[in-house]
Amino acid sequence: MLYMTMLHWVVVVVFALLFLILVILSLKEKDMKTFATMVISSLVLVAIGMSFSLFTLDKYTKIGKIVSWTKARDYRSESVIIRGKIKNEGKFKIGYCNVEIRMVNPISRSSKNVSYFTPTRSLGDIFGDKDIKVNVITEEFLAIKDLDPRKSKKFKIKMKFPSHFSNPKYKLKLFCH
Repeated sequence: MLYMTMLHWVVVVVFALLFLILVILSLKEKDMKTFATMVISSLVLVAIGMSFSLFTLDKYTKIGKIVSWTKARDYRSESVIIRGKIKNEGKFKIGYCNVEIRMVNPISRSSKNVSYFTPTRSLGDIFGDKDIKVNVITEEFLAIKDLDPRKSKKFKIKMKFPSHFSNPKYKLKLFCH
């Protein structure tokens, strides 16, 4: 859920007043087609401006940080379990946080059929070499919901672990809204 702070509501009110002023100014136009065009264009411009403002405001008011994390292999299900703690460092409540996990397998000099590039879904998949193994996997998971200001919550993510990976490097990115 997207939590609207007081600053979000101020932005909505300012843009609603701007739209109202633009409609009142458009009322001076005698031609109905021109009036409709002016109202629609002002609605589109105000909606675009409000959207960018709300997204920017959301980015700078919802500040989360991964404080700590650990990884452990689960050999029974061939997966990796990532546990950690996310802290809300902002002054406003966070609705949810997604964690993007990037797993990179270092290429050894002896392996020949490996690639750092993710194959695309095209004719190359149909006629291409099936033995090429991808060495970079990126997945995004919902980690937490409803995090109060200055509080922290634990998360646990289970991700499939490819059998050809050996000693991969992990990179975690956090996206809070």
